[in-house]
Amino acid sequence: MRFLAAMSNGRARERFAQIALGHHDGVPADPAADRLLDSAGVIEELPGGRVRVDEAALRALLDHARAALPPKPEPKLEQLPRHLGQRLVALSGLAERIIATDERVSEPELNARLGEFVTDVPRVRRAMVDDGVLARERDGSSYWRSALSADGSEGTP
Repeated sequence: MRFLAAMSNGRARERFAQIALGHHDGVPADPAADRLLDSAGVIEELPGGRVRVDEAALRALLDHARAALPPKPEPKLEQLPRHLGQRLVALSGLAERIIATDERVSEPELNARLGEFVTDVPRVRRAMVDDGVLARERDGSSYWRSALSADGSEGTP
C-alpha cells in the first residue's frame, strides 16, 4: 500500500524510475528523494551511499497484490462439439453445474444460469432439450434435468 502511495507522488515515481533504470551497483542515494521509496520498502541501501531497487521486496509486493485479485473467470463455452458423444458430455456436465438433480427452474432462471457459462444461451438451451439432457414443460414454463431410461423415455422429477 505504501508503494502505491509513493507512486502517486510524481517526484517519487520519477526517482523510482531513475533507480530502476540505474546500474546493478545502484545510483547515488538522495535521502530526501528516496524517503517515500525507503518507507515503502522497495529500495535497498548499498555501501558507498548508493541505492537500488530491492527486487525481492518488489516481487513480494507484486505476489501479495496478485493473491488479492479475484480468480480469473472461466472462459464461456462459445461452440458446441459437433460429435454427438462429445456434445452430450459437454451438455451433461453443464446441466450438472446449473441444475440440481430434482430441481425445476423457469426459463428465465435457466437462461440466467446458462449465461454464466455460455455465449449463446438460446442455442445451448435448445440443444440441451433436443439432445435429451434437459426436459421441459410443453409451454416452456419449467425445465429439469432429464433422466433417459433404458427404453429412451424421459423421466420427470
